[in-house]
Amino acid sequence: MTVHSLRPPRSAPAAVSGKPIAKPRRRWPGALAVAAALALAAAAGAAYLARPTSVVIAPVTRGEAIDAVYASGVVEYVRQARIAPVVTSPLRQVLVIEGQSVRAGQALAQLDDGPQMGTTLQLEAQADLARADARRTDRLLKAGFAAPAAAEDAHHRLAAAEAAARSARARLGDWRLTAPFGGQVLRRDAEPGDLATVGTPLFLIADTSALRVRAEIDERDVGRMAVGQTALLRSDAFAGRTFTARVSEITPQGDATGRVFRARLALAPDTVLRPGMTVETNLITGRRSGAVLVPTAAIRDGAVWRLDDGRARRQPVKVGAQGVDRTEVLSGLEPGVSVVINPPATLKDGARLSVRSPR
Repeated sequence: MTVHSLRPPRSAPAAVSGKPIAKPRRRWPGALAVAAALALAAAAGAAYLARPTSVVIAPVTRGEAIDAVYASGVVEYVRQARIAPVVTSPLRQVLVIEGQSVRAGQALAQLDDGPQMGTTLQLEAQADLARADARRTDRLLKAGFAAPAAAEDAHHRLAAAEAAARSARARLGDWRLTAPFGGQVLRRDAEPGDLATVGTPLFLIADTSALRVRAEIDERDVGRMAVGQTALLRSDAFAGRTFTARVSEITPQGDATGRVFRARLALAPDTVLRPGMTVETNLITGRRSGAVLVPTAAIRDGAVWRLDDGRARRQPVKVGAQGVDRTEVLSGLEPGVSVVINPPATLKDGARLSVRSPR
């Protein structure tokens, strides 16, 4: 008896609903290669993370801490004046040049005073007539041909005429510009023929023997200021140099718009600073010797990073006076400790460090 097998031949795939089923491909070798690559990448990443972070360090030291108020200032002459006319008239003569030294009362310019001169001469002539009339009335009174009241009236008219003439003569000075004090002509904005107008400065005169700094102090800091305090100045014109000044004045009333008070700082007579220069001023309000100091660049978010056996350790600190280069530490550090300058933002506590020389 013959037995027929119901299984399909090995070479023919099985079928469901009449469709053949594909044989699965073997992928084990590719999966193993991917896993190996991931393992190698993880090992490389771990090795990279284990590399020390290269940093620059500096020691914590002791020194003098200075409390200071910062302000911007401008160098100017202690005594200077802008000379402007009080009348409007064409300029007839300009009598000085820029850079010229002048004495007090010296004429700087003459305006056209023709109309005023005419008025003055007319009033002086009227005063002469009133004077003659008063003398004639006095003679008549003495001879008995005039009443005392007439003589009195004549003298009143004379007094009025003479006052008007004096006033007109004095007003002629308004058409003449003079130096209020001895000094140097720093600026001249006047030429013959120009129309001089009321209140428009034509000359700038200064006493060049003394300079000062005019500084603007924030109203929050003015309570810490006092006359006689020392100020340290820096100017871009003299890079790397520091100049000393002294607070000579503090205005009693501030500017409500700018919320500042004005202070004036006296400079040494032999200063090399020049009028018009801008300066940065640090007004010293307090000093402390033996303070703990760290580089300002070492402080980040209220802490520093110490170098401890080749590893980084975050140390919170309380800071005091802060400067551009050094900052006072009130608590959290002692001198002799090394701290990281400009610590990387990614630095972690316990990270290995390698020290490099500053560039």
